[in-house]
Order: sequence, then structure tokens, then C-alpha cells
Amino acid sequence: MKALVVLIVFSLFWIIFAILRERKEQQNAYIAAKKRDEDSISSSLRKIRYCVTYDLRTIKWRRSLISAGIVSFMLFALVWRRLPSSAEFATHMLIITAVFSIVWTNFSYTTGKDAAFYVDNNIKHIKKLLINNRSFILPNWD
Repeated sequence: MKALVVLIVFSLFWIIFAILRERKEQQNAYIAAKKRDEDSISSSLRKIRYCVTYDLRTIKWRRSLISAGIVSFMLFALVWRRLPSSAEFATHMLIITAVFSIVWTNFSYTTGKDAAFYVDNNIKHIKKLLINNRSFILPNWD
């Protein structure tokens, strides 16, 4: 029982940490891409790419840990109506975190990679049009 309490406290610490970090990052997710009047064309294009690739850069294990905590609690409290042993709790948390992490990473990569590819191609096309039309003296394109 003592091992279970220690494990639950440890898991709660990491779940709370993950929730706080996720909230902070979600609040500031797109601030770096906010439009400013002094933005150049190249910085605007970088900001567009930043927004499109945001989900590819998110930390999936934190979301997975939060979800694993919720799912584990629901399984033991609502479905099985008992307290888990420390081994059961640790096993559930590890397995569910791993599964969610793999699923979310794969989903994010599968959906986000295509969007980033198309945005990159459109940005290259815009740069090419600007060069061909000589409507803009291009600085260094990053």
C-alpha cells in the first residue's frame, strides 16, 4: 500500500507538471507568428510555416501522460471499482502512456507532414514568383 501511495504521488506530480506545461505552451503557441506591421515578406512566410508545423513540434509524451492518468483513474474507479496494486498502476500508466504517445506521434506526423510539405512548396512558389516578377528584392531566405 505504501508503494502505491508513493507511485500515485509521483505520477500526480508528473501529470500536474505536464498539464501546467501544456497550458503554458498552448497559450503561447502562436505568439511568435503574430503579424507585425514591420514584417518583411520573408518573415511573414516563416511565420506561416511556423504555424503549420506547430503540431509536429509539440511534446506528445506530456499529452499521453495526462491521458494515461485519466484513463487509469477511470478504469480502476469506474470500471473495476477498486484500488490498484502499485504494479498494476505502474503497468497501466506505462502501457497507456506508450500507446497514446505512439498513436499521437504517428497521427501528428502523418497529418502534419503533408501540410508542411504543401506549405513549403507554396512558399517556394511565392519566392519564385517574386524573383521572376522582380517585384521584391529578396533578402536571405531562410
